[in-house]
Amino acid sequence: MNIDDTKAIFTAIFAGSVVLANVLAAKLTWLELPLIGGVAIPAGFVAFGLAYLASDLLVEYHGREYAAAVVNGTVLTLVLSYALVFMAIWMPAAPFFEGQDAFAQTLGDSASIILASVVALALAQHLDVRLFSEIKQRTAGRYRWLRNCGSTAVSQGVDTVVFITLGFAIFPAMGLGGDPQWGWALASIVLGQYIVKLLVALIDTVPFYAVTEVVDRTA
Repeated sequence: MNIDDTKAIFTAIFAGSVVLANVLAAKLTWLELPLIGGVAIPAGFVAFGLAYLASDLLVEYHGREYAAAVVNGTVLTLVLSYALVFMAIWMPAAPFFEGQDAFAQTLGDSASIILASVVALALAQHLDVRLFSEIKQRTAGRYRWLRNCGSTAVSQGVDTVVFITLGFAIFPAMGLGGDPQWGWALASIVLGQYIVKLLVALIDTVPFYAVTEVVDRTA
């Protein structure tokens, strides 16, 4: 695989995964975790894991500056995607189309969730890019697992805390939709979702090694 080809591939995977993850987040899935019990988490958590994998691969082969530019472009793409979704919801439905209410309910997230998602994405992904780059530099390119797991684990934690706190507490308290959650109710959501995301971050080390081995051997 030519390294130049990977730029377009990893960029497309990252942007597509981020947008798709936000669409899939309309569904909450239920996972049973040891010691913690049941955890409700957006169904897009696997797609977000794929996005972090793609961003790490972008930094690995195309540098911090390019990866940061891709993050900025993807944040803009996400904002435009939400705008297009709400435009589609606003458009008059055909007289024979009976799914308007379901369509609007599924895709029309509250303002608090949308704003929280965009802010969390921008902060966490830029942090991931920066940490991955710095760990790689400090370790002289060794220990791929460390920069892959370390950067993702920290940035996923930031993503979870920022998204949940803004989307379920601060923004609702400002009147942007929903009832604000505080205290243990809020902390339990953060903890449960972060544990699941951390497991995904550990698992994606396997495809990270697999992809880098293929690229390095065929470059």
